[in-house]
Amino acid sequence: MQDSIELILKQKLGLDANSVGSRIIARAIAQRRTACQIADDAAYLALVQSSPQELNQLIEAVVIPETWFFRDQGAFAALQEYAETQRICHPQQRMKLLSLPCSTGEEPYSIAITLLKAGFTPDQFQIDAIDVSQQALAKAERAIYSQKSFRGNSLAECDRYFQQTNDGYAVRSEIRKTINFIHGNILQPHFLIAKQYHVVFCRNLLIYLDRSARLQSLDALDQVLLPLGLLFLGAVETPQLAHRAYQLIHYPAAFAFQKQPPDRRLLTPDSKLIKQKQPHQSSNSPSLIRQRSNSIALPPPQSAPTLLETAQDLADRGKLLSAAELCESYIRTYPGQAPAYLLLGQIYQGLNRLKQAEQSFQKALYLNPDTYEALIYLALLKEQQGNNIESQRFRKRAARLINSGYSSSSGS
Repeated sequence: MQDSIELILKQKLGLDANSVGSRIIARAIAQRRTACQIADDAAYLALVQSSPQELNQLIEAVVIPETWFFRDQGAFAALQEYAETQRICHPQQRMKLLSLPCSTGEEPYSIAITLLKAGFTPDQFQIDAIDVSQQALAKAERAIYSQKSFRGNSLAECDRYFQQTNDGYAVRSEIRKTINFIHGNILQPHFLIAKQYHVVFCRNLLIYLDRSARLQSLDALDQVLLPLGLLFLGAVETPQLAHRAYQLIHYPAAFAFQKQPPDRRLLTPDSKLIKQKQPHQSSNSPSLIRQRSNSIALPPPQSAPTLLETAQDLADRGKLLSAAELCESYIRTYPGQAPAYLLLGQIYQGLNRLKQAEQSFQKALYLNPDTYEALIYLALLKEQQGNNIESQRFRKRAARLINSGYSSSSGS
């Protein structure tokens, strides 16, 4: 029965069961069978096949959202700079943005707050926020959040956009009015037909889709994104655009791409709507990175985990070269640590050094074969290289980990 239901989920959502884990799907099926008071496998399968309502309930049980305000702050810093430039160049233009999947609303509200910080008024932009989960959308429209939806200093930095209530932090009404929440599926025929956006956020969706659904999703996003618009992906998803007409925006930890015009011209100064945030050009040289790494003094009082946390913090704040240097020094001082190689691979991914990223992920797996995130990164990198056999091998290993009870530290 489970194989049949996984096929239904694949047809409906493009869901790759290996990316979620059959154990999680089995648990969702068990929950729904209990709720429906159905003990027989065949009877529940027949219900899923015949009842769109029950299929939606099953999808709700499978799709477990995890998000927070200003997740991956580099993306919002890049958005703010792009928006400020757009507002100056096109003061009469209403900016249109898409958040998909929008989950429980933290991302689209973060987008709205970013635009307000950039000097926009609420009537100068409109955000469409789409998700397959009706429960997530209901929470997003309610717009009241607990402390766990805020990480770091995100609440302190934007508390004027919220009103504290007995139930939590409520998004102010003027912000809520800028967002149009929509129940939808990117794989639906004629998805967002006739819609056009200057900015699209589609982060951490593609990693859960099979190859066919990923390609269809990317085609759909390409249709709705205006030329020279920005597309934001999750860090692990960036290889998906390697052979498409998109230019990586070298803004630290933003994972943003600018859509090129049909002739794929290089951007002119007039059309380069966001500054390329890069260090001095010679600092990209691996030899210079090694030289500079030698000068880093590792403070004896710091423990190894604290050093790695410092590198993670540097990466989160967009200081990718500094983070890479600290990781390299850490590895020389504390060899044999899989988390260090995993972090270094993620940093190289952000710097678009894909060969070095792959080598780092391979080393992480050598040291700890149960490094789930490295398996997912390598699966996508191998697929991008056209090596589907290796890609599937890594995906199956990742699925076995999840089915064995492993819990990834990365949220979706």
